Amino acid sequence: MPGFAKINVQTNRYLLKRISVLYGIKHVFFLTLFLLAGYFTRAQNFFLREDSLLTLLKTQYTALSTNRILIVSEIISHRLPDEPIFDSLKNLLIQESEDSRNRNFICMTYSQISKIYLNYYVRPDFYEQGKPYADKCLQVANESGLDGYKVSAYLLYARYFLNIAENQKALGYNNQAISLASSIGSDSLLCQSYSSISVTWNALANKLSEFQALLDARNFAEKSKIHLLNLQSLDELGNFYESVNDYEKAKDYYTICENEAQEWNESAYVFTSLRALGRTHMHQKNEKLGIFYYDKATRYGDSLGIGNLKLQIYLDLLNYYFNTSDPIKGIAYMNQHPALMEFIRKFGVEYQVNKLYAVVESSKNKFDSALYFLNLALPYEYSQKGNYPEKYNFADQLSEVYRGMHKYPEEYKTLLLANRFADSSENIYYQRDVMLNLDSVSYLLGDYKLSQQYLSRYNVYRDSIESLSKQKDLLSVEIQNANKRAEQQKKDEEDRKRTRNNIEYLGITAVIATVFIILVVFGVFKISPAIIRAMGFFAFIFLFEFIVLLLDDQIQVITHGEPWKVLTVKIFIISLLLPLHHWLEKKMTHYLTYKAHMIKSKIFAKKA
Repeated sequence: MPGFAKINVQTNRYLLKRISVLYGIKHVFFLTLFLLAGYFTRAQNFFLREDSLLTLLKTQYTALSTNRILIVSEIISHRLPDEPIFDSLKNLLIQESEDSRNRNFICMTYSQISKIYLNYYVRPDFYEQGKPYADKCLQVANESGLDGYKVSAYLLYARYFLNIAENQKALGYNNQAISLASSIGSDSLLCQSYSSISVTWNALANKLSEFQALLDARNFAEKSKIHLLNLQSLDELGNFYESVNDYEKAKDYYTICENEAQEWNESAYVFTSLRALGRTHMHQKNEKLGIFYYDKATRYGDSLGIGNLKLQIYLDLLNYYFNTSDPIKGIAYMNQHPALMEFIRKFGVEYQVNKLYAVVESSKNKFDSALYFLNLALPYEYSQKGNYPEKYNFADQLSEVYRGMHKYPEEYKTLLLANRFADSSENIYYQRDVMLNLDSVSYLLGDYKLSQQYLSRYNVYRDSIESLSKQKDLLSVEIQNANKRAEQQKKDEEDRKRTRNNIEYLGITAVIATVFIILVVFGVFKISPAIIRAMGFFAFIFLFEFIVLLLDDQIQVITHGEPWKVLTVKIFIISLLLPLHHWLEKKMTHYLTYKAHMIKSKIFAKKA
């Protein structure tokens, strides 16, 4: 199981990002472009350029192995599933794994492929292709008794059902994963399972359960002592605090994550943390600092030679301009970065840009032009499977254009459609807003009775939201309490560990003292010199190793755990202790062998 756990950590470095960061946005474009991050959320086991990865395949990893599977997975995650090279490498990996008949390699291959497809959760045509590979992974894992990969398959199912908005099914698979990981006793699998269920709780708008799951994930990450899991848990807690607008706490976690990633040479999380710090400062309207961190992230990405990392920065800044700053700036920014538009076209969501142009035209009161661009996007928007929040926002945007054109019947029909999407999304804020708009347009159409009905329903939703606001205040208190409990638990654990260590140190001291007392007794009663020398040899080894053990914690602090520094300090200490060890051992053995027994003779002679 330790071997699987290590592989599974490598293949799950990025789970789904928290969607709650998107709440409260002004324009729907933000949502869709953020979800395009599925294009980037690959395994990142080898944070290298594609040509470097291909070189590794041709030189170091020509035969099937764990690293070969991870490298091929990384390469195909750079490509879209409809590109020929994607299919070519995917089929090669499946063929090699099946030919090997190694069940671990087979499960790992299908798990990796499924994960890549499922990461495209804005593209149903892609993520629907991912589930059969998860099915195959689970089938082989069941037949072969590979419980670790059963956990992996359950997490893939959870992600799939989140993609299609069946959140309760996702929750069920998350719980199965946690149960099985607990029975296995794997801290790394438990960390990833709790991380996954936190995303599901987020989708169910249960922030407290989400937060508790993240704390559990953090706890198991620390127990696992695996760097990647610790970085993942720090990043996810930063995401959570960002989603609840506690930006200072979010920055704390992102900064810790960046520092530890630098220390452990984990390039992916260095970049992710710098980007997150830039995004968080932008949330706080601190554009200067935000741009500073984005520039720092861009330079870091350039130093790695991975060009498409810039696209993530471009997307963040484009969303900032369209949702917080100025849509005109957003268009100008997009025109200044042709690589961004090329990526949007390549990804197959160019229709989203039409919505941006509609925003700009509406801001100029050119509603005919805005309607033209929205009609271009309309077939793509409404043909999506699920994705009700985006459909609602699009319908809402379209109704605003109709209102600007004074086409109230068209506005009313569009708002009825928006109401259906709001109900399907189960978003109470959408339901409240659409009721108010329906009230307004019904009044303009002269249907005062219907207008009053919509107004009454609006008041119900408004009261519910006010109640939720009070619950949000309670949530903040609960989060603070949970933080304090977690800190207290950590402190209690440290106290228990310190007490346990002190008892062990005391016991070792008692054992050493007993050994030397026995040595003295042996000397007094003239035991064989060979036995005394042997006992003395082991007694002094015991003593001086115990001295080194006592110094170990201080050595770790002084050297910061760097191996070469630890080695240097220990060599210095041993060079001092070793001569002393030999001298004391020689003197004491000589005394006990030739003189100590004389004490007994003198004592008995006096008595006589």
